[in-house]
Amino acid sequence: MASSNKRRSTKAKPRSYAKSKTAPRKAVPKKEMPERASIRYAFYILLLGSIISIFFFPYLYAEGIIGINAANADSSIGLSFFFPLVVFAYLMAKGKNLKQIIIELGLSRRAMNRKALAYGITVFLAILLLELGIGAFQAATHISLPTNVRQLLGGLPAYFFAFAVIVAPIDEEILFRGFLVPRIGIILSALIFGILHFLSYASISEFIAAFVFGLIAGYAFKRTRSLYSTIIPHILVNVLGILALLL
Repeated sequence: MASSNKRRSTKAKPRSYAKSKTAPRKAVPKKEMPERASIRYAFYILLLGSIISIFFFPYLYAEGIIGINAANADSSIGLSFFFPLVVFAYLMAKGKNLKQIIIELGLSRRAMNRKALAYGITVFLAILLLELGIGAFQAATHISLPTNVRQLLGGLPAYFFAFAVIVAPIDEEILFRGFLVPRIGIILSALIFGILHFLSYASISEFIAAFVFGLIAGYAFKRTRSLYSTIIPHILVNVLGILALLL
């Protein structure tokens, strides 16, 4: 009997040892670190350069060094670069790194998906239908909405139009949709977007068009959390506008 009890006790030990095992620890997510100081300072310097360029080229025109068209084009490009640079510089100053900023703004690879593409095409078609509707209204009522776009942009250099199609839509969407919409809402960000265009072109038509685009694009960004859903229609709208200007 004693020997059988010993065998039973020895067999029971593995079971008690198995029960005493602790569950494996969960992996602790790696804490995201702020961006390196060298990269932060590089963005700060670029931001300062963009601010200087906004005033530097008009100064060159005032001194007779460059023409009015070159001054307008180059200062506008400087202002456009200011939009994303101030966003990245601000968020880096808040302790975020480039990866976090890109994800927050809706510019990651995951944000480039079919839903964003579908919303982008839909926004463009909505703006196109609106433009056609306004054109039909003006033709039927003989009420015209004056615009200064042709007069202001007609003599600008070719590189400005390439910039307006490829780079400017991205710059503006980073600030007005990616950064401002989550912070101040769709309506207020669209209003600021419209006011900026009114100050640039001194035209109520451009204010209305930019404000409406800001409303629709802001809604698309809210629904998709992807900035590609607003960059795509912005590029297409600018392409149509430049084609209408040149043809």
